[in-house]
Amino acid sequence: MTKTIIAIGGGEIGRIKIHDDGHQEQKPIETMVIDKKIIELTGKEHPVMVFIGAASDDNPAYITAVTNHFEGRLGIKVINLNLTEKPDTSTIKETIKMADIIYIGGGNVTMLMNTLHNTGTDNILIDAYNRGVIMSGNSAGGCVWFESYTNDEDEDFDGTADTLKTKSALGWVPGLFMPHWNKLSETGISKDAVSKEEIQKLLTKESKFGYGIDEGAAIMVQTDDNNNQKITEIISKPGAKIYKLLP
Repeated sequence: MTKTIIAIGGGEIGRIKIHDDGHQEQKPIETMVIDKKIIELTGKEHPVMVFIGAASDDNPAYITAVTNHFEGRLGIKVINLNLTEKPDTSTIKETIKMADIIYIGGGNVTMLMNTLHNTGTDNILIDAYNRGVIMSGNSAGGCVWFESYTNDEDEDFDGTADTLKTKSALGWVPGLFMPHWNKLSETGISKDAVSKEEIQKLLTKESKFGYGIDEGAAIMVQTDDNNNQKITEIISKPGAKIYKLLP
């Protein structure tokens, strides 16, 4: 049985942003090709998707945007698994048992990893993955499947290269996953921005490799029964690319 992970480098899903002055902005849909591929891989016309929004602290507006996109536009059933409320293990297991797709949203990867571990969801997800449930996620939800991610959003990063480091994710796919690659500057480092150059210096310092994923692009990782992994690109936004980052 082939096991599949689709990790998305970011991209809008048509959410509505409300600005400080009250006016509303309709964001574009940049991941439609990828999202349709996720659904297609289930082999079902109307699969069930379990959404995990722990990386954004289960923000209600984000949950609504994901539901509107996948239910309203793509016609599948979305079940929200709110891990911030710390449901018991049986609730988490029963919810994930209903899933044909797991989709993890964006936000802070460290907060996400801590929540998955503290609720035991990380181990429950392994069982679902081994059953053939399609694993997917956007931005932080893409990072989580890989060996590592950067600490650039965390308190232990002070905006200098001395404190920039990698942290461990679930480790199902080798390498570092760096989303929003097309939004990074070429050089420089600060608390608010880490450049492509600094990410590659980090990989050299730690003797690691990784992937830079533009918004609107995704890596599909398929693993066969012999644990061989095949990596395929999925491009949804014109011009989006995936880069192999070597030390």
